[in-house]
Amino acid sequence: MTTVSIALCTYNGERYLKAQLASLIEQSHRPDEVVICDDDSSDTTLGVLQTFADTAPFKVRLFRNHKNLGYVKNFEKAVSLCQGDVIFMCDQDDVWHPQKIEQCLAAFDAEPSVGLVLHYFNWVGADGSPYPGPVDVYGTERVDAQALPEVFRKSSIEVFITPYPRAWCGCMMAFRSQFVGLIVPIFPGKGHDDWILKLLGPITEVRFLTERLVNYRIHGQNVNGRDVTRRTMGYRWKRFLYKSKRALRGHSKRGFYKHLLMRLQHAGVVSIYPRLVQIYRSHTKLF
Repeated sequence: MTTVSIALCTYNGERYLKAQLASLIEQSHRPDEVVICDDDSSDTTLGVLQTFADTAPFKVRLFRNHKNLGYVKNFEKAVSLCQGDVIFMCDQDDVWHPQKIEQCLAAFDAEPSVGLVLHYFNWVGADGSPYPGPVDVYGTERVDAQALPEVFRKSSIEVFITPYPRAWCGCMMAFRSQFVGLIVPIFPGKGHDDWILKLLGPITEVRFLTERLVNYRIHGQNVNGRDVTRRTMGYRWKRFLYKSKRALRGHSKRGFYKHLLMRLQHAGVVSIYPRLVQIYRSHTKLF
C-alpha cells in the first residue's frame, strides 16, 4: 500500500492553523505521517501543534527551527524529513477537502508512471467565504484552465517552459518521494512549488485533477495573499500577461532555467536533455 507523508510548514500561524489541522484529521484517507517544521514562531503556534501531535490519530513528527529559515528552506527541510511514498505539501492556513488525499492517491495508483499530481482549488477570503480570485479569470488565449489536464496528459515536457499563472501552489500538488533527491536543494530566490513543477514536469507523467480539493485562503499574511489584497484583479492580470511575455528574458529567469537544466543533467536525465535545451533556447526568442 502506498504510504503518505504530509509536509506542513508553519510560522506564526495561530489564527488559521486549527482549521487546517482539523481538515487533515477529517481526510477519508488519512496520512501515515505528518511532518511539521515550525520556523521559529513567536505566537501560540507551537502550542497548537503540540496539542495536535498529542491527539492526532496518525503519526506526527514536530520540528522547531531555532533560527528562521524562510518558507522555501523550511519546506525543503520538511520534504527532506518525509518517509512516505507520496508527499503532500501543506500550508498552515488553508482547508483541505475530505477527499483530497484519496483522490490524489487514486491518480498515482491508477498509473505507476505518474510522478506528480496537481488539482484545482477554491479561493476563499480570511473568513472562509468565497473570494473572487484569479481562478475566475483563467481562460485567455495564453491560459485555458479547462485545457490544462489535457496539456499535461499529452506533453508533460511543456510544463518546463509554459508561463502559466499560479493556478496551483505547493498545497495543490503531491509527488512521489523518489524525486526528493532531485528536488533538494531548491533553487534560491524561487518558490518551492514552481521549482518542483518545472523540475518534475519534463521527467515524469503529470496528472491534473479538475476537482477543487483545497480551500486556498487569501489574507494579508500569506505569500500570495499579500499580492491579491493589495491590487485589483484587473491590474494583477495585466501584470501577469506582461511578465509572461518576458518570462525567460530577465536574468533571474535565465538563472532559474539554467539551474533546472543543470540539475536535470546532473541527475542523469540525458534522454530528454537535448530536447529541453532546444525548447529553452526557442522560447527565449518567442516571449
